[in-house]
Amino acid sequence: MAETEETVKESCSILMISKDMEWMLAFGKGVQRFYLLNERRAETLEAAESRMLESRPDLVILAVQDGLPSMDKLRPIVREKMHPPVPVIVIDSRPEGLDQWIKQGAEYACARRDLLSAVKHVQQIMRATRFDGILHEVEKNAKAVADRYERIYHDLPDPVAYVQDGLFIDANPAFLRTFGVKNRAALDELTLMSFVPHKSEKGLKLLLKKATEKEVVPSERFELQTIEGGKVDMNVSVSGITIDGEPGLQMYLRSADAGGGSVGTGIDPTTSLAGPRVLAASIKQTQERSEAKTVLGYWVYAWVENYRELWQRDGYKAAEILIASVAENTKRLLPPSTEIVRFTDDGLALWLTGNKEETIKRVNGLITHLDEVVPENIGRLVHPKVFAGINEITTESTWEDLVSKGFRAVRGLAASQSSDRVAEPMSGNLSRKDERRVNAIQSILDEQRIRILYQPISALEVDGVPRYADRMQVLQDDSEGGNAEIMEIDKLLQVAERFGLARQFDRIKINTMLQDILSYNGDQRALQCFISLSTDTLLDETFPDWINSQLRATGIAPAQIVFELRLDNLASGFTGAMHLIDKMRPQGSRFALTDIGRLDTNVREMLERVKPEVIKLDMREIDTFEDKEEEDFMREIKAYAEANHAMLIADHMESPAQLSRVWPHDIQYIQGDGIVPPMEKFAFDFNEPLF
Repeated sequence: MAETEETVKESCSILMISKDMEWMLAFGKGVQRFYLLNERRAETLEAAESRMLESRPDLVILAVQDGLPSMDKLRPIVREKMHPPVPVIVIDSRPEGLDQWIKQGAEYACARRDLLSAVKHVQQIMRATRFDGILHEVEKNAKAVADRYERIYHDLPDPVAYVQDGLFIDANPAFLRTFGVKNRAALDELTLMSFVPHKSEKGLKLLLKKATEKEVVPSERFELQTIEGGKVDMNVSVSGITIDGEPGLQMYLRSADAGGGSVGTGIDPTTSLAGPRVLAASIKQTQERSEAKTVLGYWVYAWVENYRELWQRDGYKAAEILIASVAENTKRLLPPSTEIVRFTDDGLALWLTGNKEETIKRVNGLITHLDEVVPENIGRLVHPKVFAGINEITTESTWEDLVSKGFRAVRGLAASQSSDRVAEPMSGNLSRKDERRVNAIQSILDEQRIRILYQPISALEVDGVPRYADRMQVLQDDSEGGNAEIMEIDKLLQVAERFGLARQFDRIKINTMLQDILSYNGDQRALQCFISLSTDTLLDETFPDWINSQLRATGIAPAQIVFELRLDNLASGFTGAMHLIDKMRPQGSRFALTDIGRLDTNVREMLERVKPEVIKLDMREIDTFEDKEEEDFMREIKAYAEANHAMLIADHMESPAQLSRVWPHDIQYIQGDGIVPPMEKFAFDFNEPLF
């Protein structure tokens, strides 16, 4: 546990204005128990100002000594020139009269002998700074979300209104436009019932009452009226909300003439099915009533692949006939307990109860039946072509996760051109497909059907340093004779990651690389090898000791190894990555943060925590940038690299044409299949110009 805490220490930057070396040393040791200390010192006001302007410290320690700046003279710098202001702790050799320093602008003051209080004051300042930073980030994100939804609200073509006790609290421009209201001030003179004709009053009031009692209420169709008395047919969706601490209602209205499938709570006129929010609410309510880790049934996303093709060829009406036929047959063939909703225009979402095998059998039977169905009135012979993704619903399942898994499973199955039409559920046990894949992976490992290649990392200005990054290929089983063929590795490695087998690939790769280094005829000590690590390896607690022992056994210097950490891998294996860094960085190994194509909060945090010696840019993502976006990103990442003495490599260069994106930014190191493809041995001449 202590080691885990050590890896996640915050950094603390302190400027010490003092001549008391003994006290500063003792104080520094006290702070280092809690923080990674970045300590700088100054003895004059000019030097202190220069240090602070160069890099803002988290706090300043000011000793009361002859020849040092006073708090009065320091205050204008820390309060007015620094934004935000820098807190000051005053250390006085006299324990009496410490409050005078607080009056002069110090955050804290303590006696020289009270070292414990000084360290506690640092902790309090750092804690407050961290909370301020979190609050600022939350406020910034909240404002961004509010601005985004404000734009959506005002630009939305459908009317939206907020109502409390029949009076309007707010309404978007589309509402004013639709109902002929001159402006927002004119709306204040009206009530909701000003737009409801007598024949719709009873039904609408009942809908409003339901919305105050239930979390989700299906939308209903009503005839409303404009301020001039004109008729407007609307599908009205109402949700209960809180406005200024009091219950209120949000009303979303859509013209009854608008097409497309139901995406919310309303009844879809084509299929007579509710929208997905009704199913989401039903699942949530059942989860709340059930014991933890209970399987509640199976989520099925049924996608009608030829819906859009039919729409483009025969029109919207024909496509709606197709989806209506699928919905009708689904309701007829599946058990009455099945909950079915229309999910997007070309799909249905279902919740089936029962065991896994029974669900798979029912869904396969449904798809087989739909293959024979010929909807009437389309004008030609068309069969629905349906793919389905099945996922287990438990008390821990989230709606977003079910939607994401179902969508990806179905679209992946359709894109694979497989004969399978049902993506089977994942649970604690392996699906049959994954069993096959795991067995295939185990066979590859057992038979050592792995080839390790090395891709040169080239320098635009020749420096003669041989740098290679590993690349792995998996060979097909050639037991029946003939040449071995290269097999697609990405899917296998994804399954290997999930089932704890990727670490075995990494160890085979590393052992092969170390042996190839020892077999190299050139200067072995000059080689620099970049090794990519999987999340599974980062989660392996034994890996740091294992790689250390391998390097010792072979006599290969740790300084020759650069460990590549992908952003995605760090998200799941951060603690393991920090253990590896703590073990190998002191011995000279370096660390690369790879696939950098943005500088958001997450990337900045990883840069700050990992402090990589190498940054590998993802040119695939950067290629999608607009000119200004690219220029801003490159300027910022270069500034970071220069300030932290990090090496920049333009990775994933798929064509020499991409050099036009590298040259203007003076990036010296490049890698990619379009520059120099991977090779079997360390055979590239780094002393020859690349172009």
